[in-house]
Amino acid sequence: MHKQTIFHMALLGAALVALGGCSGPTEDVRVTFCKGLTESLNPGSKSIEWTGGENSFKYPEYAVTALVYAVEGSDGTRRTGRSSCYYEYEALDDTAQTLADPLSAHATLPFAMTLDGRMLSDAELVAARSAEQKRQGMAIVNAIGKEAGALAEQVRAGIGQ
Repeated sequence: MHKQTIFHMALLGAALVALGGCSGPTEDVRVTFCKGLTESLNPGSKSIEWTGGENSFKYPEYAVTALVYAVEGSDGTRRTGRSSCYYEYEALDDTAQTLADPLSAHATLPFAMTLDGRMLSDAELVAARSAEQKRQGMAIVNAIGKEAGALAEQVRAGIGQ
């Protein structure tokens, strides 16, 4: 088999392994996205600890993902905060999926957000959403790259024997 063909097969296998790692029980993408936005809007924080959260619904208009967190600043100070992301209702009809998982009936990007009681401006939210989408996209690309590299090394090691 040609080395380039083997490399492409290894790359495809690594992509499938990386994407396969995305399945299973996980946090809803809207909650994850809201957490990412919250982290990015707390610059200078050393760490964020998620201490609570709940989803609420105002049918048929929107859903709210509310998060409570503790932030440790780079100077060692600690404070609590709260953020809420608002997701527009997008389902045409209720289905078994949307009844079992009500958040799935809503958009994946928030149309509004509050941070510590302050509503973000449209410009702030658009900039934060774009930055978070780019960060999450790069994390996926990097994960696939690492898997592909590891698999390619295994293939090369197998060829050298």
